[in-house]
Amino acid sequence: MSYEQTLLRSSLEACRQRVEKLGYSIQKNAPLFPLNASGLALLTDEQEESVDALILRYSQCVSMMQEQLFRGIAYLEQEDISDKSNRDKTLLMEKLGAIKSAEDFGTATLLRNKFSHHYPEQATERLERLNLVMDEARFVVACFSEISDYLKQKGLVP
Repeated sequence: MSYEQTLLRSSLEACRQRVEKLGYSIQKNAPLFPLNASGLALLTDEQEESVDALILRYSQCVSMMQEQLFRGIAYLEQEDISDKSNRDKTLLMEKLGAIKSAEDFGTATLLRNKFSHHYPEQATERLERLNLVMDEARFVVACFSEISDYLKQKGLVP
């Protein structure tokens, strides 16, 4: 196994661990959703921490897929991505067959980016984002499965 395959395998395992934690957060928080303004105000500290963990795990998974898995796949597929934007990398992953929809993955990255720019005076927008995170988190779990299947099918990671 080449150094690059070893690195990608390690990244895949790290991402798998994060995805498992994300799955746990989805399951734990599902009864709270969909949220409305009054329900959001009534969240206990423990529930709020749990929702925060969901958001963090979601964001980590999207970033790991985009920065580590996509990069490793491109390298092993002998695709030069040194001058490519994240959008171009995502389109390449769709073209290669590692993911089904670059557009859907792009939506996941947009939501991740919006969570990193939270301002208290935007409570309505935050509530809308919170209600999107559950479906998007499920999408990210499915997307990881697609990537794993692709890597096995192509023999890129033993």
